[in-house]
Amino acid sequence: MKEIQAFLYDTMRGAGEIIVNNYGKVKSRRAKDDRGDIVTEVDEQSEHYIISRIQKAFPNHNIISEEAGVLGEAEHEYTWLIDPLDGTRNYALGIPFFGVSIALAKDGIPEYGAVYDPLHDEFFYAAKGQGAALNGRKIQVSTETELEDAVISISWLRRRTEHLRFVTFVERISERTSYFRRLGSAALISAYVATGRVDAYMQGAINAWDIGAGTLLVCEAGGLVTDFDNNPIDLRLPYTDILAANPEIHKLIMKEIIKGE
Repeated sequence: MKEIQAFLYDTMRGAGEIIVNNYGKVKSRRAKDDRGDIVTEVDEQSEHYIISRIQKAFPNHNIISEEAGVLGEAEHEYTWLIDPLDGTRNYALGIPFFGVSIALAKDGIPEYGAVYDPLHDEFFYAAKGQGAALNGRKIQVSTETELEDAVISISWLRRRTEHLRFVTFVERISERTSYFRRLGSAALISAYVATGRVDAYMQGAINAWDIGAGTLLVCEAGGLVTDFDNNPIDLRLPYTDILAANPEIHKLIMKEIIKGE
């Protein structure tokens, strides 16, 4: 629906203004459950703005947001997944790689999703069955077919994953390519996979709000998104492993990196 696209664009531009206007001016930050996971007053300002917009326009829908948690009636089929500032540590340190992520899911499956990079004014948008676009222009995943030339983003949450398992993944990747990254924003990395800037994204135990929009972007851009067992992503889970890539690289990573065959 064009109404949803317009709503997302307007809402995310508003949140982006809050974020950009406070860039380099963070006054406070505090750790959450994990010492490496932080929140600033800007996260909370952006979140408040987004939630208030959604509650006004869609008062009966559920909301799951990074800082506010679950809002609404659990039995409703529609749920908004919000990350008001994905890449908070980058943002707080002045590293220009962060964004806003919003998805609307029906029974755990994303139907609309957008990621907005406010510093570069890049609006990534997808609707189920309608393709994906960047600032209105159609995008697609890369056509890379060789791991040796693939750019792969890999990351994991230490409190939820087996550290040695991911060290093994990195070792296997390093035997094939040195082009691997950890850039600090799951939403923006997913958007980069969708537009072909990055060939693959692997993340251990990522939150649903981080990848709600990104999973739809990649799929609608012609890519594949699964967990590490090659099953579809279920956004009703609190967190999950994710592999997002173009189809050929997805197959190679699943076989050679994850399974080690």
